Amino acid sequence: MELRYNLTQQDFKRGILLHEKRLKKPLDVIRKVEWFFFLALALFSAVVLVMLTVILTAGRWEEDFGTVLGLAIVTLVGSLAFLWVLSARRRAFHGVRLMAGEDGFFGPRTLTLTKDGVAETFGVGRRVESYDTISEVWEKKGYVLLYLKSGVWEVVPPCAFTGEGEREAFLSCLAEARQGRPPQTANAETAAPAAPEEAVFTLHYAWTPETLMPALLRANLAFLRTRLFWRPAAVLAAVLSVPMLVSGVLTLIGTLTAVPPAQLSEIISAIGILVIGLALCSIWLNFVPGFMAWAIRRQAKKDAFHKLLEGPITDTIGPGGVDSLRPGERERTLWSQIGGVKSDDWGLVLFRRDRKMLLFPASAFADRDEQEGAAEYARGQTR
Repeated sequence: MELRYNLTQQDFKRGILLHEKRLKKPLDVIRKVEWFFFLALALFSAVVLVMLTVILTAGRWEEDFGTVLGLAIVTLVGSLAFLWVLSARRRAFHGVRLMAGEDGFFGPRTLTLTKDGVAETFGVGRRVESYDTISEVWEKKGYVLLYLKSGVWEVVPPCAFTGEGEREAFLSCLAEARQGRPPQTANAETAAPAAPEEAVFTLHYAWTPETLMPALLRANLAFLRTRLFWRPAAVLAAVLSVPMLVSGVLTLIGTLTAVPPAQLSEIISAIGILVIGLALCSIWLNFVPGFMAWAIRRQAKKDAFHKLLEGPITDTIGPGGVDSLRPGERERTLWSQIGGVKSDDWGLVLFRRDRKMLLFPASAFADRDEQEGAAEYARGQTR
């Protein structure tokens, strides 16, 4: 079965927004609770500011009200900042902005159910995901979202179907394929696309779990030192983490040792400040190699690296970008999507602006000079 449709930025944003709003994982619930907490703080601060404005207008202002005004303004600004960070619309808009830089991502595309898996074609790229890697098929408001273990993979908008009958037929065919009864039609474009003639570097290599995991650890630790990691949300969390944690600890100690004993509401407020401080300080856990290694193992359990471990890989680096070639597949990363380059003894990594990376082992190059030459070429193309 084949679907041909035009994926627009509006449809993609709407699908991603539905994905961000749904509550399924514990982290989704915690994020929603955080959002309501900061919304309550913002509303409370706004009410306090209105009350202070009325007092000022009535001419009954007292000296102590200045301290309350400062706390209300700081609380309101901080709450609004965290509401923006936790906003599902912001995350959806960020995803659309990142995908807009991918060659041909928005526009005509084809989704085909083949005997080997779901084939997606757009622009110059073609990607095939086997049915066992699709962890979930979710439908809401006419949208069909295909999930891998690592997250949402494909957003199929309502315009892809001529009606309810075709959507039901597609979902039924996909469900049967995931149960081990794929369509037995011949696959088109099963041969690997030829390498671009303008390729400057052609790399042939293969990963194993023993070589991939250490390289991923080193590459991710290097990513933490780039400006791509320190986005406004990360900077805000890092700046507020230590003061919030110290404030929570001191407030909790003060309420527990207060004479007469503090009220239950004051203890709960102190615990809330401490929890927020601990949550913000979690950003520094990324710099602990042991925690990063655990996060990589967690991604491996989600089968996030199956494409790298499937077998020999051929990559070409040229003026048009980086092309990853596999039998029947081709994925292109434009230079506009690359935000950083790191070359070390463990290999070469190109950091994408969507927080993904292109990782090449040192064995993919003839020697270190060729690796450094590829790194310099990549830096020259991204300037």
